Amino acid sequence: MSNYKRPQKLKRGDRIAVVSPSWGGPHVFPAIYETGLEAMRSQLELEPVEFPTARMHPDELVQEPELRAADINAAFADESISGIVASIGGDDSVRMLPFLDTERILANPKLLMGYSDTTTLLSYLTSQGLVTFHGPAIMAGIVQIPSGRHAVRNASIIRLRTLSVVFRGLPGLGYS
Repeated sequence: MSNYKRPQKLKRGDRIAVVSPSWGGPHVFPAIYETGLEAMRSQLELEPVEFPTARMHPDELVQEPELRAADINAAFADESISGIVASIGGDDSVRMLPFLDTERILANPKLLMGYSDTTTLLSYLTSQGLVTFHGPAIMAGIVQIPSGRHAVRNASIIRLRTLSVVFRGLPGLGYS
């Protein structure tokens, strides 16, 4: 058995922090971002909670790695938040790592998911002992989940295949 800190399984209605640890994509492409938030609500039945960096202008985000880290720290500290999902990837998350409160994060394990540049954050926290999830972000992956009357079957399949790990745990890790 490993000593990794594992997040609780998500359940319908859980509040999920949405952060922008790298790039300000939601500011640049708000319609795509809004569609992703709606897919999280309607198809995954999770409640997105936008943290301050979520819609920040890319120029402001690049200037403020401390703000990006503050959102991550705050999301892990907030007992009403069950998980954290990146809005999109980017190319600058490495600069926020020195500002993370790793002790607080490990004391409050939660689902943390993203891809692309968010992999830097995921890899760092995994190296510190937190189970993290390389998976869809709001604007790339979650936004593609079909919606509407004819999409119920497709959304169910996607929910089962791509997020079964989030809801049911990882087989083989004593985490089911």
